[in-house]
Amino acid sequence: MQWLCLFTLILFLGCYSVEAQRQDCRRIKEQCSSCLRRLVNPKNELEYINRDCREKLRDRWVWRDVRRCDMQIIACENHDQKLDCETVARLAGMRRLIG
Repeated sequence: MQWLCLFTLILFLGCYSVEAQRQDCRRIKEQCSSCLRRLVNPKNELEYINRDCREKLRDRWVWRDVRRCDMQIIACENHDQKLDCETVARLAGMRRLIG
């Protein structure tokens, strides 16, 4: 009986801790966006990513600069995808060039 109670308690705590670790992308988006409205800081710019991706995709996408907050939201909402330049452009809603 004691083993059953102990097993049930461990199972419950395990399930609870897994559920508590789920990502809440909406909350990240709200907190990050409200913070960025108050803060204009060069650290929020991802200059190297923007420069490299703009160069790599210049003939396929119209690249617009993404900020740290944008990348966090994209990464959170699409954690199961590889986030290369092409994927980021598509998920960020950038305009694709026809050709």
